[in-house]
Amino acid sequence: MNEPLTPNEKENLLEHTAPCRQKQAKAYLRGQVPGVMQHYAPDATADPEQGWVESDETVHRLAHWREDSPY
Repeated sequence: MNEPLTPNEKENLLEHTAPCRQKQAKAYLRGQVPGVMQHYAPDATADPEQGWVESDETVHRLAHWREDSPY
């Protein structure tokens, strides 16, 4: 797993984050909100070779959601 960011690394990250997203980024860095993958695929696991690995159920649910999405 990744090491926590240092305060300098957090500030550097926020400098490269759009102003409209900085509040969300700060909440994420404080651990107050889940990441995007945790939101859409809560049962996904990180694999060093394959990246995020989702269950078949999650893949089918996301595919169905994508088909019905307005964009």
